[in-house]
Amino acid sequence: MTETDATKRPLTMPEKFLPYLEKHRVYFLFKDIVRDVVINLPKDHLKHMKVFLTHHAHCNKEPDRVILLVSPKLKIDIKRLVKDMIKDVGFFVITRRCLMDRYEKHDNYVPGCVSPALLSEVTKTMTMKDPVPNVGWLMFDHPCTVREARCLQQDGVLPKVTLVLMPTPPYAPPADDPRTPYRNFFQQDFEGLKFAYEASLKEVHIDKDDDPDKIAIKCFNAINTCTAGLQGPRQGLHVVGAPGVYRVLLIGPRGAGSRTQAVTLAKHFGLIYLNFAVLLAEAREKMDEIGEKLRSYGPSVQLKADIVKRRLLKKDCIDNGWVMTGYPLSGMDFEHLDNMTTPPNRVIFLNTDIATCKTRVMSQAVDWCTGQSAAPGSGPRVMHHPDNNEAQLDAELDYYHSEALAELRAAAGLTAVEINASEPIEQVQVKIQAAVMSAPAFDIEYCSQLRNVRAD
Repeated sequence: MTETDATKRPLTMPEKFLPYLEKHRVYFLFKDIVRDVVINLPKDHLKHMKVFLTHHAHCNKEPDRVILLVSPKLKIDIKRLVKDMIKDVGFFVITRRCLMDRYEKHDNYVPGCVSPALLSEVTKTMTMKDPVPNVGWLMFDHPCTVREARCLQQDGVLPKVTLVLMPTPPYAPPADDPRTPYRNFFQQDFEGLKFAYEASLKEVHIDKDDDPDKIAIKCFNAINTCTAGLQGPRQGLHVVGAPGVYRVLLIGPRGAGSRTQAVTLAKHFGLIYLNFAVLLAEAREKMDEIGEKLRSYGPSVQLKADIVKRRLLKKDCIDNGWVMTGYPLSGMDFEHLDNMTTPPNRVIFLNTDIATCKTRVMSQAVDWCTGQSAAPGSGPRVMHHPDNNEAQLDAELDYYHSEALAELRAAAGLTAVEINASEPIEQVQVKIQAAVMSAPAFDIEYCSQLRNVRAD
């Protein structure tokens, strides 16, 4: 540093660079480069760093592993589709016929009997043989049963993407037929395999007018979006590629439990918990421009946004992510937050009815000496908090449910998740964690994000 900057002046990062650095985790990349240079001590530092970056780029791209499931209702040329996908992606194709040829040559092969465990072992051997692990693979008629799928999963033969080619669902779906259609040994149990590979499922809707080239493009786009962690709703629980740094916003009325859930969520993911009431109190006590304005004029929309922005741009929030409660309180506040350099990428609404909120708030009390929460009537020093006035609480809840909630929902957009917070705390926390790990909606047909949707 002294060779490039002899003045040793403090270096500051422009705010407009922060989203890019945080999204691509450039801070961590620099840390790895410095550690590699210190360990190896190369003579040509520049050349060594170029080699390191090249190796990093190649090693970080995980090869595609795809299982292709085709609905029996579709009449398409699956072999031609696979050939087109090979041209676009370039992976090896593993078919059931190819596996059976090797299965029958196995030492433990018993004529007339097909063992799912032994067939899974043969499949794993093929997927681990060079250069298949470095290039990737595609299976389009294997496995055929749920038992075979479970054996593959136990042996570690796991797909990154399970493509399900199916007709576009009608507006009024027909009633389910309880009868199971006949299938032979080489035909797949379509519904059973969809359940077995639910964690990596990706539905691709095929129309009657789609030609083979368009079907191949849809499959290619679906693979790209799913491996990037941009799958759409009800299309799997795959979370690889979700943002490396979570910026979570928990919105709910008093009594919804947003603070309790935020503290638990912060501990689980290692996030920074931000309570706007605490930030506001700290800003009011500081001897700076914002503090003087707060003491003189009180909090305005712009002042509240400046307080939040100053905190979100600190290094701990940028590196670890954050979860915030108590802000925004209106649609205008949300717009200011959304226009910051590090806006939230997860917005979760905790919905609770007014009666439940009042019951929870009015059942809370504090020890006026220690400040700790306590049950009402549990001691002589226990009293209701002054802010828990019933008339004031009714006014707050009425404003939130009648005005603020509609504005916040409109400002949050399509990716906001709504959770029923009236359920037990543990169940609500599980749903919040699932909403945080899930990825934003994505249009797999055109391989682009949905409009009015924010995603990393």
